[in-house]
Amino acid sequence: MKKSIQHSMIVGFALFAIFFGAGNLIFPPSIGNVSGTEWVFALIGFCITGIVLPLLAVVAILNAGGKFEDLTRPISPWFYKVFNLLLMVGIGMFVTIPRMSATTHELGVHQLFPKVPSLVTIIVFFAICFYFAMDKSNVIDKIGKILTPVLVIALLLIVGKGIFDPIGVPVVTEINNAFSNAFISAYQTGDVVTGIFCAPIFIAAIVAFGYKGRQARTMAITGTLIAGLGLLVIYGGLLFLGASGSGFFQAGIEDTALVSNLIELSLGNFGSIALAVAIALACLTSAIGVITVIADFLNDLTKNKLSYRIWVAVVCIVGMGIGSAGVGAIVTYAIPIFTALYPVSIVLVILGTFRHFVPNPGSYQGAILLTFIVSLFETIASLGLTIPFLTDIIAKLPLSSDGFSWLVPAIVGFIVGSILYIIIGPKNNPADTLHSVEVE
Repeated sequence: MKKSIQHSMIVGFALFAIFFGAGNLIFPPSIGNVSGTEWVFALIGFCITGIVLPLLAVVAILNAGGKFEDLTRPISPWFYKVFNLLLMVGIGMFVTIPRMSATTHELGVHQLFPKVPSLVTIIVFFAICFYFAMDKSNVIDKIGKILTPVLVIALLLIVGKGIFDPIGVPVVTEINNAFSNAFISAYQTGDVVTGIFCAPIFIAAIVAFGYKGRQARTMAITGTLIAGLGLLVIYGGLLFLGASGSGFFQAGIEDTALVSNLIELSLGNFGSIALAVAIALACLTSAIGVITVIADFLNDLTKNKLSYRIWVAVVCIVGMGIGSAGVGAIVTYAIPIFTALYPVSIVLVILGTFRHFVPNPGSYQGAILLTFIVSLFETIASLGLTIPFLTDIIAKLPLSSDGFSWLVPAIVGFIVGSILYIIIGPKNNPADTLHSVEVE
């Protein structure tokens, strides 16, 4: 029993640490600041995207036997490689990982050592990432035992002070819909994608501990609950910290500057040290986990022509180049990428979570297809390239003004796809039975 509790804590802490990256520390205070007195509604929206859906991603992968490939199998055999490549490269390699290195410098190192060039910070950051990611079999154990406890202590210091001794009182702001604003803004954390990325390595770590079948499922769910509780406490505290400072800062202040100023007001000079430690560890733990998964995927995709360690080095080198552009630039160009890919990821996670209740593969195909079409045209529109007829149709979709234009098409695609598959789909297809698969 003691051993299983220890393993649950290691898995839960590691899951928390990999989810809690750069965006998770930057965006909650910013969202709280623009939400003011509406911060509770903002917290609910943020937690759905930032906690519930990422943890459901783990459950979805678990239901598929621990493999992302099997989660996407009902759609098409090729979908796994194409979509995973888009997620890994488009979000993981070009956004998530470099943003973590840039955030470590801007909110961490630069606050304590202003004269240290960003390039030095970024090189050291990726050297540490390379060291931890080289041995993928022990990544979860290293993160859960070594890095996460220090991260949690630093975060609790920041959050505890912000909750029990707030710097001010939330004020009324110009926010129109705090819930949907927070829900959409939380896309930038990338945690649904991180959940899809990293769930397989968590499940593999559980199997390495000696758990299989129902025991592995119990261990995985216990770990997600531990991670979820930790994220709720930290997110709630950070978002309230931002809300309590809503009367101090003007709209439009940069996210990194806002976080730095809020924590300095709350904790003084000590806050700068706590923030630097929290930022460095949060970014390192997330980056290590994502680098591990991307390198492993690319190694398999190229059929071992380039070794896992070479791919780790490639991801780190790309991260160095993009990270030097700074957080602001990365966040700006990331918005269209998230708009195009995130809704599809959300729908896929929901389908995988409730896999046992999905009628047939046509349900997956219809829901994913219509979600992607709507998301793609929204992305094109966000880049200033409008297609009048289609743009007008999407603008008239229910919930479009709140950022959920993809929701109704996903439901329609689910229903129509299910019916069409019954009528014209292949008969006696083994994939028709979309039951959960136990981890072996």
